[in-house]
Amino acid sequence: MSEQKTQKHFSPRTTNILLGASVVILVATLLVRFLAPATWDTQLVAMGLGLQQVVLVTMGIGVFLFLLVAFDQPE
Repeated sequence: MSEQKTQKHFSPRTTNILLGASVVILVATLLVRFLAPATWDTQLVAMGLGLQQVVLVTMGIGVFLFLLVAFDQPE
């Protein structure tokens, strides 16, 4: 007899939270990228970072959360 694989998926509540968080992160990083004052960039450069690098890392986190939700959906 064939065994059925049971896959665990996120609950609908967790899926909604992760999806909402990823959208908020992506929109916020776009706003920071295009609306941040130049002083933020100079302060981050003084700390050894760049505004663009911080934005890219944060967007990567948002995309990771989005893909986590996308690949968890049942068939």
